[in-house]
Formats: sequence, structure tokens, C-alpha cells
Amino acid sequence: MMPLLKPNEKVLVSSIPYLFGSPKKGDIILFKYSKKTLIKRIKEVLSGKFYVSGDNKSDSLNVGWINKKEIIGRVIRKL
Repeated sequence: MMPLLKPNEKVLVSSIPYLFGSPKKGDIILFKYSKKTLIKRIKEVLSGKFYVSGDNKSDSLNVGWINKKEIIGRVIRKL
């Protein structure tokens, strides 16, 4: 997620926003993927699925489509 987030930078994450609404395009989320916890931006939303990728195109894991159940929460702010 560089340059927005740097390695080992701490963030505040909340699941509360998604109790009352759905994730939307542009949200930065924390989610589970292949036994890892990742932070990526939602690029597209289609039929309850979310296409996520990092902001750093040259050095970012291309995750692709995920389900809402894999989302832990939305990044609220950097600490």
C-alpha cells in the first residue's frame, strides 16, 4: 500500500462500519488471504464480491476477488 502506508506502520481498523453498510470502492480494508492478513484497497465491487489490490503497482501482491466474509474491517486511520 505504499506510499500511503509504509511497512510496519500501525493502523486502526474497525469492523463497525460494515455492520451498518457494505464495503465500497475506494475503501482500504484488512482481510484474510491464504492464511495471511493483508491491507489492500477495494478497486471494484460486483455482486457481493470485492476486487482488491495494492496502490503500489510495481511491488504489490495481486490478490484479485474476495468475499465479504474474508474482510476483517476498514482501515480508519494511521497511528
